[in-house]
Amino acid sequence: MKNATETLTARVSSNNDPLAADQVLYRFLVDSLTEYAVFAVSPTGVVISWNAGAEKTFGYSQTEILGRLFDIIFTAEDVLAGAPQNELASALSGKETQHDRWHVCKNGTRFWGTNTVEPLHNAAGELLGFTKLVRDTTQSHLALEELSDSEQQLRLLIESASDTAIFAIGLDGTVKSWNAGAEKVFGYSQTEVIGGNFSLLFSADDVSAGVPAAELGAAAIHGYVNEERWLVRKDGSRFLASGKLSQLKRDAAGDLRGFVKIAHDITEHDAAYQHERKWSTTFQRAVLPLKLPQVTGLKCDAVYEPGLGDAQVGGDWYDAVRLLDGRVLVTIGDVAGRGLEAAVVVGVVRQIMRGIAQLHADPALVLDAADRALAVEYPDVYVTAWVGILDLVTRTITYSCAGHPPTLLAGADGSVRELGNPTLPIGLREGLRGVSNTVSWSDGDTLLLYTDGLTEANRDVLAGTARVFEAARQLGPAAWQNPAEEIKRIVIPNGSSDDVAIMVLRVDFAAFEQHVDRWHLDALDAAAATALRKKFTASLPRGSFSPTDIANAELVFGELIGNVVRHAHGTCHVDIAVDHNGPRTVLHVLDSGVGFRYVSRLAPDPYCETGRGLFLIASMSADFEVDQRPDGGSHARAVLQGRFPRRFREVTPVHSLPVTAPWHAGADTPPNGKLPAAPAIASLR
Repeated sequence: MKNATETLTARVSSNNDPLAADQVLYRFLVDSLTEYAVFAVSPTGVVISWNAGAEKTFGYSQTEILGRLFDIIFTAEDVLAGAPQNELASALSGKETQHDRWHVCKNGTRFWGTNTVEPLHNAAGELLGFTKLVRDTTQSHLALEELSDSEQQLRLLIESASDTAIFAIGLDGTVKSWNAGAEKVFGYSQTEVIGGNFSLLFSADDVSAGVPAAELGAAAIHGYVNEERWLVRKDGSRFLASGKLSQLKRDAAGDLRGFVKIAHDITEHDAAYQHERKWSTTFQRAVLPLKLPQVTGLKCDAVYEPGLGDAQVGGDWYDAVRLLDGRVLVTIGDVAGRGLEAAVVVGVVRQIMRGIAQLHADPALVLDAADRALAVEYPDVYVTAWVGILDLVTRTITYSCAGHPPTLLAGADGSVRELGNPTLPIGLREGLRGVSNTVSWSDGDTLLLYTDGLTEANRDVLAGTARVFEAARQLGPAAWQNPAEEIKRIVIPNGSSDDVAIMVLRVDFAAFEQHVDRWHLDALDAAAATALRKKFTASLPRGSFSPTDIANAELVFGELIGNVVRHAHGTCHVDIAVDHNGPRTVLHVLDSGVGFRYVSRLAPDPYCETGRGLFLIASMSADFEVDQRPDGGSHARAVLQGRFPRRFREVTPVHSLPVTAPWHAGADTPPNGKLPAAPAIASLR
């Protein structure tokens, strides 16, 4: 560029003719326009000038193009259509014209040229020809064509959407466009609605409440707003509409231009959805407990909330049942999957857990039994669950967890601790056995059991878990009438897309202890044992116990105490509790010996001496079980008011068996010189 400028300066300096200087400057400027093809054509169509930009654009050099007809740069179809002659004619008319079209390069390729044709005159005003300025605008032309095609396709799509209302709205709510679908959905023709305000589609109550303006405001702020709302047709009928109100693309200054609204009638779909949801929810609730157990000293509350996002409910459940010995089984869980099959599995798992717990109330054993049953009957299903056994007599919670969110134990002081240590979910264990853990709880403590729908409502498990913990901290000292509902309100005020089950249990040991008799006994003290036996029989309610029932209960008491005396090593201290809170009176005997387990079974031969003591206790009790205590020793539970089994009754004396007072080394030898027949622990196990 520097050399060209120096050359131009030299030429102008050597020539004092101003006209010549202007011509040189003009030629220099034209040649420097390398992005534009600038050339002159004579009135007969012959190329008479050709700049560097023309050479770059078309590929012809000056020597190749000068003197040739300019129709060489036109397409064959334009030449046949007379396009070159039309451009000459328009130039000869003396007016500047625009001719945008496809042009042809030397190598045969085509490009879209923005084409300006202007007449060329000399100083005397005589027509010399015309100048042609061409710029390659292929890319922008193709983009415009693509946009035009898209707009056409969109227009066709909008017009063909006969069941969907699509219309444009101005900033003030004025309807700007109205497709055929909108006419079908609302009943208004274009002439009836365009120019009017879109608020005529809303109910009178919604208009009074400012809903139309609120929709526009929300879309203006957030870019769009999704709505499901009852709208009004031209004939006054109402329908449930689902749709979206979105901003139009803002202008170059960033200002809002308007909105577009899409809406369709979902009334029938919603009715079908509600019908299916109603029956799914009804079936799901049918597999939940009809009512929670009424236990003195234990307040139970629960809630089940179907998810918002699906007509088919999930497999969430909660359960609580009082066992025969007064303990309370509590379970909560979630079956993988949704719909009828998940609800069926819920029913199966709940009944398995209830049945096993009545036989042997060990949470780990309950989960193991459910795992084995599920592996056989539903091998492709897995279940998360938490199982707990609440013992108000010993003030303990024994629990086991299978892949489920941990239960929270909230203290009255606002403290919260997790009861978790989960193993694999039920159905995935493949024989792996679970473990039970035992913790103590204090007066006023509250258990919070829940399913993962509570923590995953907003797709942020950590934030959801934090909200649950905060709710549990409030729960501890709170005196809510319906705590499960309060937990739901605090954690998921707007509901959850997944099903949610919540169960809350608060203990009141002061109320429970009002119906419990407790004694502490040194079993080697025969006099104390005899006195305590009388206290025990006196504590039995005469309205519920016949003389025979009292004699049987006394025998059970004597056998249990005698068992401790015979087989305790060292200390013979025994804690005795008689629980009158339930429909059955339960005798608890807790020792600090070696400890063993016993699950009640009838002896195959009633005359067999082996295991006679435990057999007698089991036979004269409605239920009898012995567990090892977590801190050592055994805990025997005998549910009183039992009756002899029919098989045993035929060989049992009519009169009740005498209860022998415990004997110890310091006691006097009986008159017959023989020790009382206390059952031997070695033969009992």
